[in-house]
Amino acid sequence: MEAPRVDNQLDMEKEEKRVVRKLDLILMPILTITLGLQYYDKAVLGSAAVFGILPDLGLIETVNGVSSTTKYSTATAAFYYGYIVAVLPMALLFARLPLPPACAAVVAIWGVVCICTVACSNYAGFVAQRFFLGLIESAVSPAFVTVTCLWYKPEEQAVRIGVWYSATGLFSMISGVINFGIGHNDLQQQWKALYYFAGAVTIAWAVPIYFLLPASPLHPGRFFSEREKEVLAYRSRQNPFGKDRQPFSLPQFVEAVSDWKTWMYLLMATAIYICNGAVTAFGARIIQSFGYSSLQTIALGIPGGFFTCITIYLFTYLSQRFKNSRTYMLPISCVPVIVGAITIWKAPWSPTAGPLIGYYLVATFGAPYVLLLSIAQANTAGSTKKATVSGFIFIGYNVGNIVAAYLVFTQEVTIKYRSTWIAVIVSMVAASLMSLVLRWAFKRENKRRDALPPNASRNSVEAPEERDEKDLPGVSRGGVMPPVLSGMEDYRDRTDREISEFRYSL
Repeated sequence: MEAPRVDNQLDMEKEEKRVVRKLDLILMPILTITLGLQYYDKAVLGSAAVFGILPDLGLIETVNGVSSTTKYSTATAAFYYGYIVAVLPMALLFARLPLPPACAAVVAIWGVVCICTVACSNYAGFVAQRFFLGLIESAVSPAFVTVTCLWYKPEEQAVRIGVWYSATGLFSMISGVINFGIGHNDLQQQWKALYYFAGAVTIAWAVPIYFLLPASPLHPGRFFSEREKEVLAYRSRQNPFGKDRQPFSLPQFVEAVSDWKTWMYLLMATAIYICNGAVTAFGARIIQSFGYSSLQTIALGIPGGFFTCITIYLFTYLSQRFKNSRTYMLPISCVPVIVGAITIWKAPWSPTAGPLIGYYLVATFGAPYVLLLSIAQANTAGSTKKATVSGFIFIGYNVGNIVAAYLVFTQEVTIKYRSTWIAVIVSMVAASLMSLVLRWAFKRENKRRDALPPNASRNSVEAPEERDEKDLPGVSRGGVMPPVLSGMEDYRDRTDREISEFRYSL
């Protein structure tokens, strides 16, 4: 589709803003609800742990009078083993599939697998079920990163990733209310009711996804007028790093794997998600250790989701408000988590505000993770490379979750799970330092590229022949494209290494 003729750039910008608002109203609810259901289906185990699933499935053992939750930790980790096996193939696959039917199919299947939990009668069966749930759900986050990069410009992506990822906090609150209500019913094996509800809602949600999720900016569907479709096509041509369904590129895959930044992103994701064991899998048991009943524990976990949402919204807004600030914002967003871990560790454990506030602060670790996703996406070009980097981040996410599952030692309850909080503090400090290393490296590389002679480019990749360098004032300044339309196709599926005009966002 031809880009529209623009007689008045100001009018075009106003029209584009209106279309983006409409796009937000369509896409953000779909992505947010879907990711929220994924979080709920995965995290319902934490609530089930205080409603009898541990003894029913043999997930807790007592040896010499000491309770051991090693089997529970393994069952928790099994989800992430499945996830880690499939996430990179899923990331590469979903960069090439038609997204509406693919996403709907995955959601329906994982809903079925979630309901199958109630058929588990022992530890081995439950571990297998958790593994397959992780296998299926591994498609969701990479698919949503693909959707975000496809529809939004690099400078718009951080806030949108923050919106849909905040579903982890929103649904933490919603699921807390639902689970609290189910817990009030006098049902045998209440934990089964949790899984029936979660699975049924997920299966039902697959239908709206199929009919409401638009395919791509060049095929946006019936929700957009002809003029709006022209504006979307115009935006697509401005964003050479967000083209739909590019073929797999082995050189880009090799470049991504050999790029040290890819491994840095993986390590940062691992460090950040080591916090999750203290919040999701073992969060309910930790709150219960403060001296609360099962129902009180579920209710008191709800504000943690609010803290998650607020910090994600705050730091993604600030990262967009202040240019080139994300690598600074990430360490700042780690501070509340560190303060929370110290508070839980050092405060008296009793039914008082102190340890609860610490727990709510630890739950804010979602904010640095969202900033990490936006840093990686803004600083990576090339469809296969983007998908690979995204997959590596989610591998790190899973490694962190697996490690976290084994960092809560029930025998340490008398010393307030000291090892857990030390691990959280160390991992947050490590993630902060790595963010600052990335900032230093990005600045250094930008300066090197600024000093290059005109038309210099790595691997002999040149600017389009019909455009002089002086006419192309930077294919990407901080991951942001200027409104240059002709010749952009030559940059469509190049990587950030190959395009010498690319500048890394700080």
